[in-house]
Amino acid sequence: MNPEHFWINPLSTHFSQIKVSDLVLVNEKGEVLPGGKQAAINGPAFAIHSEIHKARPDLKAACHAHSVYGKAFSCFGRPIEMLYQDALRFYNDLAVYPRFGGTVLTTEEGARIAKALGPACRSVILQNHGIITCGKTVDEAAFLFIALDRCCHAQMLANSASGPGWEKIYINEKEAEMTHKKSGNSNKMWLAFQPYYDQEVAMDPTLLE
Repeated sequence: MNPEHFWINPLSTHFSQIKVSDLVLVNEKGEVLPGGKQAAINGPAFAIHSEIHKARPDLKAACHAHSVYGKAFSCFGRPIEMLYQDALRFYNDLAVYPRFGGTVLTTEEGARIAKALGPACRSVILQNHGIITCGKTVDEAAFLFIALDRCCHAQMLANSASGPGWEKIYINEKEAEMTHKKSGNSNKMWLAFQPYYDQEVAMDPTLLE
């Protein structure tokens, strides 16, 4: 495994249609290498992902998309609140990139996003943009993406329902930290993704080709 090389999705291919053989191998300069599909890649995606991998070699995978709930919540430029158990996966583990500079076209912008992610967080909300989740494995990063998008949805529902007599009740730090350690660690995140993986393969075994 070469830490200066990584796999990226080909340009203009729907997520549901991407097979293993469709992945493109690139280096830190964005040059397409032998060993994967010879295809164009998404420039903004490369600008973000390459800088995250440079800044955080402990993170082997990153997921980014403009999911409906992720981009809706991103307009607030703030992290989700610790209001329910599932949110605790992101306790002290969710950063915010507090600016929007338009479509990411340069690695300089990618570097600023990586800096916002910091030395320890696995996930970051990009203000007015969307969400990024990372992990030691593809499985971990993918499950965190599903989880964070759902948390953004739940946060907005809680905000909508909140009012006099319906004030939000926050989980205290002791229980939050304990729960994060037990249910938010990398091994648990890998395990949590397996049912999703098995479901996709069962529906379309050719994805592994």
